[in-house]
Amino acid sequence: MLGRLPALVVAVPLLDILLLIAIGKKIGYPEIIFIVIGVGIIGIIIAVKEGFIVLREVKDEFYKGNLPTSELMDGLLVLIGAAMFIMPGLISDIIGLLCLIPKSKSYMKKTAYKYFRYLLNYHLYRDRLRR
Repeated sequence: MLGRLPALVVAVPLLDILLLIAIGKKIGYPEIIFIVIGVGIIGIIIAVKEGFIVLREVKDEFYKGNLPTSELMDGLLVLIGAAMFIMPGLISDIIGLLCLIPKSKSYMKKTAYKYFRYLLNYHLYRDRLRR
């Protein structure tokens, strides 16, 4: 996964720029700039709201004496979503929105848990074979 990260860091902004140019030619450049700024502002407002909700949930879990693993994953997704809104472009804005919408956030959490469980089992099994 980490081997693909540099390719994603280069590919997503490049695709964003190409998409912005293509849409700008169709509807006009001032309009696309307005859309990008508007979606970014709306996304940041949602990210701040979701961030405060997650912070309250983490605090509540700590007060109950529980480890807030699910809430920390929510916080990570909110952080990733907010970071996506900092990058100008429509693809990054869509990724940012998907990280902030509760339904898609729960799907991403389930997928991440399955992936982490797979990695953990893979490394534990591999370590047993080496002994």
